[in-house]
Amino acid sequence: MKESKTIKILIGLSLILLIAGGFMFYQKGWIKEISLSSLSDSLRLNKDKLEQLSLLKIIPEIAGFGKEKTYLLLFQNNLEIRPSGGYLGTFGILKVKNGQPCFFEVHDTNIFDGFGTIKTEPPQPIKDYLKIDNWQMRDGNWSPDWPTSAQQVEYFYQIQGGEEKFDGIIGINAAILPNLLKLTGPIYLEEFDKEFKAEDVLYELEYEVEKGYVQRGIIPGERKSIFKALIKKVLEQVVQDNFWEQKELKNFAINELDKKNVLVFFKDAELQGTMVKFEWAGLVNQSEQDDYLMINEANLASKKSSAFVKRQIEYSVDLTGTRPLVNLKIKFTHKGGDKDWFNDDYRSYLRIYAPKGSWFLKAKGVENGTKFLDELNKTVFGNLIIVPTGQEKTIEFTYLLPERIEQKDDYSILVQKQSGIDNIPFKLVLKDVNQKEYIREKIIEKDYEEEILFIR
Repeated sequence: MKESKTIKILIGLSLILLIAGGFMFYQKGWIKEISLSSLSDSLRLNKDKLEQLSLLKIIPEIAGFGKEKTYLLLFQNNLEIRPSGGYLGTFGILKVKNGQPCFFEVHDTNIFDGFGTIKTEPPQPIKDYLKIDNWQMRDGNWSPDWPTSAQQVEYFYQIQGGEEKFDGIIGINAAILPNLLKLTGPIYLEEFDKEFKAEDVLYELEYEVEKGYVQRGIIPGERKSIFKALIKKVLEQVVQDNFWEQKELKNFAINELDKKNVLVFFKDAELQGTMVKFEWAGLVNQSEQDDYLMINEANLASKKSSAFVKRQIEYSVDLTGTRPLVNLKIKFTHKGGDKDWFNDDYRSYLRIYAPKGSWFLKAKGVENGTKFLDELNKTVFGNLIIVPTGQEKTIEFTYLLPERIEQKDDYSILVQKQSGIDNIPFKLVLKDVNQKEYIREKIIEKDYEEEILFIR
């Protein structure tokens, strides 16, 4: 990607600020301080070429200058991992006009789903393992491809009575909250006499909406009022001058977008095209012609156990046969303790996205027969897995890659990381036709590409 980091920071901050409910760039006039000439120098482009890129005009477009914009904010709780990031327990509606938020409200998705009258057949794993016969908004983010999930959730919003028409849909993982509190400092909610700190905010917030509301005498329908109050308080901190003076903010914005803790889908083709260029759109790459891997998990009725699960991946490719042979090992480590209101055995529907045309041979450590399908221009293997709390378990898949992935002058692979999952140690072991072994190791924080040139 040839766009400068300056522009990425500018647009990245704008998206984070959009989520926060305002555009300080415009309130403070910061946009004027970044001249076309300085950006041109950074990009080594002339002014005309820079203007052709139209990157700067994206910011006022997002901010609703000239026309009010309405956004659907999907708060994904990655303590309960789902295919596009996390369980959709809460959503928000934000309207902005001329750089100012003019409407913002938060809703409990479970309550909203209760008003639905139209039944939709759910994906088979949801039907089988959650015992649900009606697919609704809270489970709508079943696809690992964000545009697909975003539009599916919007569909459920509309058929269940939602009246807003959205210009964009933005997914925000719970993981962003502790990272944000590291910048703001602890947040104290006077009305609840409760302080939230970065190191335990997710657990404490989960406790309040699952258990604490009863002790506080709050009715079930209002149990997420503390979440709404926390978001409001964070926004108050965000608009303080000293917050924007922190240099860490630039890295925060880019990191959260790069790590897929914020996913963006715009209806406008130009805006969406820019998100795709910056790799902030949460797309499953459907054009990859070389080797490919995506591991996707969906926590199904195992509480918030995803908070305790770590993964290690070893991906071995043998090019000595007629077709490349893959042995994929995923070591799951469940670091949770006793089962309680928060923790349980980790039950997850695991999907392996491989190059289209891959041929499954066997699986070990899974709970049932492997299901197969082709979607998103990939071949997918799916199984239920169970990792008991406090234990380790290795899941193993063996399959053949398509014949087109044969030994040439080099080998390349794209590994796409699931939104909502933290860093993953990844080991690639490649054996060429001459039995020579190549090993690469990487801690995957975002999508990862590796290319190996063969030694002759």
